[in-house]
Amino acid sequence: MAQINVKASLREIIALVLAVAGLAVYIVTSTTGYLAGTAMNVLPIVLTVVAVAALVVDIALGSRLPAVVRDLCVVGASALLAASIALFVMARVTLAADVYFIPVNYPAAEADALHISIAGVACWLLADVALIVEAFAASRVERATIVVEPAAA
Repeated sequence: MAQINVKASLREIIALVLAVAGLAVYIVTSTTGYLAGTAMNVLPIVLTVVAVAALVVDIALGSRLPAVVRDLCVVGASALLAASIALFVMARVTLAADVYFIPVNYPAAEADALHISIAGVACWLLADVALIVEAFAASRVERATIVVEPAAA
């Protein structure tokens, strides 16, 4: 069984958990409550699943992957999550407009759907921030070890 360096991939694990949580919130708010029966954009689901798969590959294979592939996994996952965030937010603009900008006789379920959606966006944003930090972390760079040996007399 492969050894996973949990300390080195902690930010990726946090991002993975938050991305799955954001995905769950997106699916739940899109299929239940106020938005039940409305058309749901499948693209955020696909993008998040691909991002999660890239993170799983990077976490599981770790040092066995070339550095370029590891970097592509992190940067690609970050870009895919950013696209998911944008699509999720755009899908909820009408809810925000109804609740915050036209606050006249909107159903309570509409406000609930919006507030839960905001929590989902926050999960995806935190996951993306964790990946951006991971992309710039010094722990991703393997360093050579220099050993100084005494000179032979």
